[in-house]
Amino acid sequence: MPKTVLNKNEAFLSMLAEVIAMGREAGMSEGEMATRAGITPETLSRMKKRGYGDWTIIDALARIVGKRMSLVPDDSTLESLRRGEFF
Repeated sequence: MPKTVLNKNEAFLSMLAEVIAMGREAGMSEGEMATRAGITPETLSRMKKRGYGDWTIIDALARIVGKRMSLVPDDSTLESLRRGEFF
């Protein structure tokens, strides 16, 4: 399966930032996360700077912090729940 590379976009940067924040909360540096995901720290830095990259790397980073990527319905109710604004 070919790697999916997207142009600079908000969704990619948002997901990358969220996964990195989870790693920091778990006590990992970006360098450690990159190494554990099988990439160099420089590659992770370039992804952050350029705003695009390989989604399989984001998936690998997510798995390092005990998460996985998945698609959910685009539903405002679900989004409200996610933000803690439903009740």
